[in-house]
Amino acid sequence: MAGLNFRRTKQAIVVALFGVMLLAFTACGSGGAKDAENFVQVRTAPANYTIEDLQAIKLKANKQYDVEGLPDGLDAWRGFWGLDPYDRHDYEIRFYPSHELAVSSGQQLAIDATGAEFEAKRDEQVWTEGVKDRWQARGVTDVSSGGSRQAPGPTYQDWAIVGNMVILCDGLDSEQAIIRCASLIDNFLPADES
Repeated sequence: MAGLNFRRTKQAIVVALFGVMLLAFTACGSGGAKDAENFVQVRTAPANYTIEDLQAIKLKANKQYDVEGLPDGLDAWRGFWGLDPYDRHDYEIRFYPSHELAVSSGQQLAIDATGAEFEAKRDEQVWTEGVKDRWQARGVTDVSSGGSRQAPGPTYQDWAIVGNMVILCDGLDSEQAIIRCASLIDNFLPADES
């Protein structure tokens, strides 16, 4: 009888632990979707920014683009950033003289340079500088396995405009890219401005 009670107690503990883990997993999983759902894709900012402002939060700018042909563009960079130095992500940042010009001149170009739009219009880009960097081979399965293969696709899946900056964010899909845009922006702008 004591053995039976012990087994039932053990089973009850396992079931309870499984339930707690399931709740924790569900809560963690829904956070990203909520972040993407509530993300403000176009927002004003208290100042006009430069690449130096992003470098102050440890963005590693590794390629400056020639902005000739970028309507109203002042500067453009490719870089990578992440809170975890072993988990950084690619960004393309384009700077304009004002928020209004970032929206009027940069928004449609950002749409055309990301996700399915870029895949459809890759050969029809208004600004062709950096097009090669916006297309990459990505692993369909774990690259360490023998069955993995590469499938080309857009580097940047979505975008954001903050003040005078247009930011293209990498990810496997739009939701992941938006979460990465949000993370960069939240760490760049003070809490009361984001």
